[in-house]
Amino acid sequence: MIVAALLPLLLTPRAVAQDEAGELSYEGNLSQTANGYVVGKPVTIVHSGGNLEVRCMDVEKLSARASYALTGSAEGPMEAYGRGVGLSATGNATGGTIRTRVPAKGAGIATAKVEVKVNVPAGASSLTITQTGSGWTQVIGCGGVLKVTSGKDGLYAGGAYASVMATASGGDAKVVLDKDVLLTGATTVSAPTGSAELVVAGAQGGKLTARADEVVVGPLVLGTVTPTLVSGDMGIKGPAINVTAKTKATVRTE
Repeated sequence: MIVAALLPLLLTPRAVAQDEAGELSYEGNLSQTANGYVVGKPVTIVHSGGNLEVRCMDVEKLSARASYALTGSAEGPMEAYGRGVGLSATGNATGGTIRTRVPAKGAGIATAKVEVKVNVPAGASSLTITQTGSGWTQVIGCGGVLKVTSGKDGLYAGGAYASVMATASGGDAKVVLDKDVLLTGATTVSAPTGSAELVVAGAQGGKLTARADEVVVGPLVLGTVTPTLVSGDMGIKGPAINVTAKTKATVRTE
């Protein structure tokens, strides 16, 4: 089972420390590498709490580092929480997976943060990222197909994507395409409780729908244009593009 393969963060824990106010702190980290991952194949990342940063870069191995930091008043529960945090990195000829295990925060623990940084070899054909709970998600420098769902504090994605499905369960969502990169597949940027923004190349075409309490669209759209809904053709040819939000939906070019 995947859960059984998750390794506890026991390699570099720091002893529980106490500040002048009597509050305890405890932290640790672990790095894992998916040695069997074949560069260019899809990557799946699942993190169940805390900030998540994913970067695509010129490296040979898919790897991840998880760090936890706790504050509280009870040494035993804090140490038990640290032992319960887990991280796995697996890979083979069909793709790679990064997965964390984050335990529930018990009595005697005031705050618990588990942050994860993932390095992905450049050229991955697709990224599927799921982050739940507190924290934000950042995806930087990647390409291909991106599917990302973030937790309470929103998401940001920048890169050379062919298509994007980005949903911020809480907070805001922003997706910025590299200069002169054109979307070729259906794309959605959604922030049901916040604002959503998509930045595309000036030559980007497609059938655009933008919906929110306030809609701001820079490119010329032939169709319905109201303060809360813009729907129609943006350019001559391109994919379906949907940007939806609660407060504000923005589509602009640069």
